[in-house]
Amino acid sequence: MINQKGQVLVIVIAALGIVLFTVLFIIAGAQLYFQNSAYNVNAEKATALAEAGIDKAINALNATGGNYTGETETSLGDGSFSVTITPVDTTTSIIESTGYVPNKSNPKAKRTIKITTSKGVGIAFNYGIQVGEGGLELGNSNLVKGSVYSNGSITAGNTNEITGDVWVAGGPQPNPDQAAPDCVDNNCQDFIFGRSVNGESHLDVAQSFKPQESGVLNKVSIRIKKFGSPPNITVRILQDDDGEPDKNAVLTTGTLYASLVTASYGWIDITFNSSPALTQDESYWLMFDTSSDNNNYWSWQNDLAQSYTRGVPKWSPNWSIGNAQWNSFNGDLAFKDYLGGAPTSVRANSSKMEVGGEVHANTIQNLEIEGNAYYQTIITSTVNGTSNPGSADPPPKVFPISEANIAEWKDQADGEDNDNTTGPISNCVSTLGPIKVIGDVNFDSGCRVTIKSPIWITGNLTMNSNNVLTLDSSWGAGSGVMVVDGTIEMNSNNHLNGTGVGTSLLMGLSNYNSPQNGGLAAIKVNSNGNTGVYYASSGIIEPGTANSFKELTAWGIRLVSNSVIDYETGLSSTLFTSGPTGAYTLLKGTYQVK
Repeated sequence: MINQKGQVLVIVIAALGIVLFTVLFIIAGAQLYFQNSAYNVNAEKATALAEAGIDKAINALNATGGNYTGETETSLGDGSFSVTITPVDTTTSIIESTGYVPNKSNPKAKRTIKITTSKGVGIAFNYGIQVGEGGLELGNSNLVKGSVYSNGSITAGNTNEITGDVWVAGGPQPNPDQAAPDCVDNNCQDFIFGRSVNGESHLDVAQSFKPQESGVLNKVSIRIKKFGSPPNITVRILQDDDGEPDKNAVLTTGTLYASLVTASYGWIDITFNSSPALTQDESYWLMFDTSSDNNNYWSWQNDLAQSYTRGVPKWSPNWSIGNAQWNSFNGDLAFKDYLGGAPTSVRANSSKMEVGGEVHANTIQNLEIEGNAYYQTIITSTVNGTSNPGSADPPPKVFPISEANIAEWKDQADGEDNDNTTGPISNCVSTLGPIKVIGDVNFDSGCRVTIKSPIWITGNLTMNSNNVLTLDSSWGAGSGVMVVDGTIEMNSNNHLNGTGVGTSLLMGLSNYNSPQNGGLAAIKVNSNGNTGVYYASSGIIEPGTANSFKELTAWGIRLVSNSVIDYETGLSSTLFTSGPTGAYTLLKGTYQVK
């Protein structure tokens, strides 16, 4: 019995030990679980703090024109963050932000985020070729690797091919139907919106107008400037409701692209997603919808003389709510509206032009279309996709660079720290820019020139053969521009190169007005081996024969024969060097968490 009792005691003690161990194990596991949960929560907080530091850094860089250098520790919520800025080159910096919970000296959790940011004007080259009202002429045997968007008609010879989509918009009338013009001297006033002004939330602003004729709305232009780096604005055309914008009658929407606007007033074009029909002498509203930001906002030029008699301006804190409050003020906001013109078309010779994507045009003739077709009229064409007769004409597209952008580049080239010359320059130089050249620049043959953007040439730019112009390596992934008030002309084997980093490019831009000069070319390229990106918003580009370009944008383009446009999709996010108004933005693919 005694032995049995002893055995029972041993069993009881062993069972108690197992129970005690199990309980302690469960308690320890629970404690570890709660510790891990608490750490995970703190880690998430630290990540959020680090991201807040990134947001603060980008905003501060834009607000200070790039003079922000970081901060050692800033308290926020349940923790703090620190930021360091490391310049890489002229346009690019690395931002490293670390979040701490509860603080930097005794952190329970810490996370670091690292990004690369670049400053500049974002230029969206979305098409291999973009053309204005002058239209596109394709000779024979040309290849466009990309899409084409034209605000004027396209005509083509034999054996041409476009691998992407073709869009031909309905062109505008040359003169505005309605215009509230520039103000004069003391009648000029800034109408600030996109922020609170004297306790009033000027977030939505509208200008009414009455068309002189009935027609479809093609585009509008407004005279505007910006403060800081505000985002794009949604623009609407609304019908009138007893002297106010009718929120239930939005006819179309468009976008005011912030990249086209600078710190100085300029006329900025806006196009829309569709082209609504407007009726003569009926009131309509051009309305801009923003959110409040005291550091990043807008100013629309206001004419206190009230010389425009067919409309009035108003502002509202919120246009979209029921019984929205619209407030009147004195003046006329500077705008122009353009109605549509004659129907446009895309036509090729009997040996059909091949299109690898879709075609959108009023009239289509002699095309072999791999994708869908949208049209009013189609003649002797093959559609391998779906035909869509009765489709509305495509709306026009604004050009990716504004006159305000060009004026800013000129101001930067003409800066006090730059060595301006009277010109002409007629010999090979090793380095050029930033500079304003008063006169012509002539490179004969075999020049190797490092370009420091921007360059402003008041005369003509001429290159004979075998010249290579390369953007200085300090621009990194950024791009540069040579602004030429006259013409650009080159013979053979001339190259405009970026830095070689990413999609960096060097663009030749001509301000020459071809329609006002008898149709003479603004940019004329001869033959064989020329490359680059060229831009002439008021002129005609003649790209010659047997050349290869990344992108062409012009009022009109005459592509003769055997040339290749090899568009790079990365050009849609190209950043051009600019003055203090150039926005710092995150470079995609550089976000890292440590």
